[in-house]
Amino acid sequence: MGQLELTAGRYRSLRLGAIAGDFPELLAQAEANEVSYLAFADMLVEHERQTREAKRIDLYRRQAGFPSDKRLEGFDYRHQTTITKRQINALLDFAFLDNRENLVFIGPPGVGKTHCNTQNVPR
Repeated sequence: MGQLELTAGRYRSLRLGAIAGDFPELLAQAEANEVSYLAFADMLVEHERQTREAKRIDLYRRQAGFPSDKRLEGFDYRHQTTITKRQINALLDFAFLDNRENLVFIGPPGVGKTHCNTQNVPR
């Protein structure tokens, strides 16, 4: 067993599966960019953290039982003429929360109210 496999196995034994699984690629990336030891250590732990966060969000999304995964990137503004992309994106600063204001989507069927209401917002 080579050093690479041995090190990946040690990460796996510590339950750092994302690092263990992607260790060769992470190491190659660090070597190519000539990063410092500290930067490499931070890169490893950040990779593990991001992977766990993504898995956690995916688990919560599945447990919530949403009928589909709708995001603003997929919203078709061509069929919606009463609100613009700029107006929707302005809501993403969440100032209405700071101002303790409600946000209500009103309109006929098929204009995208549910799509905007079930928006998955990055943290």
